[in-house]
Amino acid sequence: MRFIKELRELKWNALLLAAFDILLGAVLLIFPETTANTLGYLIGIVLIVAGAVSMICYLLREAHQNYYHNDFVTGLVEIALGCIVLYKVEWIISVIPFIMGLLVLISGCSKLQDVIDMKRMECGNWVGMLILAIVNVIVGIVLVCNPFEAAVLLFRLIGLALIFSGVTDCAVIFYFARKMKHYFDDLERAQQHFKELEEER
Repeated sequence: MRFIKELRELKWNALLLAAFDILLGAVLLIFPETTANTLGYLIGIVLIVAGAVSMICYLLREAHQNYYHNDFVTGLVEIALGCIVLYKVEWIISVIPFIMGLLVLISGCSKLQDVIDMKRMECGNWVGMLILAIVNVIVGIVLVCNPFEAAVLLFRLIGLALIFSGVTDCAVIFYFARKMKHYFDDLERAQQHFKELEEER
């Protein structure tokens, strides 16, 4: 019975986690811009707090203990970065898609060069490679030109993934719980039957 109780606790814990995934996914899907901005503000606040802590630690230590320690400068830099993030939160959120876009664009241009080489040497099916290269370049340009929109889309995709994960988790949990219930019911019936046979003897 203790094992069954533990299974039930695990079931409810897993369901709560799945529900949290679904809720978070729904928030990301419905409010991607707000979520992105909130994340940016949180990053800025964390940087400022970390910088303040570094500076306070520096000031509280004895002078000889601060030798070769750059906590004060580190703190100033962190606070400055935090302020920049808070002031330009959309720009910060756009940095990752922008960098990804550059990498994808470079990859696409590299593929284009490979296609040109293949065409000049008349080897292989270069048309398929050309299509892939063009798609690569287009995706890279879109990411570079609209990084914030790409970030919003990324948050939506993450939201969809979380919702899918939560829903499938719930389905698996309920399926497993039903199977386990049938298993223990069968086990209990078998034990009861065995007990009756023992009593008849």
